[in-house]
Amino acid sequence: MDPTGLLLLIQVIVLAVLLGVVVFFILADRKKKPVPSALDDLRDVIQQTQDLSGNFQEQIQIKVELVNRVLTELDDKIREARLVMEGLEKTYISARQAKDYTSSDVQKLFSGGYGPEDISRITGIPLGEVQLMIKMKNQDSV
Repeated sequence: MDPTGLLLLIQVIVLAVLLGVVVFFILADRKKKPVPSALDDLRDVIQQTQDLSGNFQEQIQIKVELVNRVLTELDDKIREARLVMEGLEKTYISARQAKDYTSSDVQKLFSGGYGPEDISRITGIPLGEVQLMIKMKNQDSV
């Protein structure tokens, strides 16, 4: 027999033995049954994971509701701040207009037949101040 044929025969025998060993291990592995305690442990781990997921979801929901409440309150405060700012702007404009008018302007309007309420509306000067200016002028002329 020539050496190449002998090597080929030996190689086929080795492959057959290896194939037999692999088949043996596959069949032995199939006959093995899982350990019942391992399945119970796996069920416990899955249950704990589900519980943790549920708790985490509840906590996230609480946090989302809290953030939404804070954002709503913040929107309300912003709205209030805008209203206050608008009121301050109106007051500033009125005060600025009132500063543009002097006591002599008030006297001219009063001499022109306007009443204190009308003068207050026209000039933006508070009614009490207009009345005081008119009284002071009347006292000076007496």
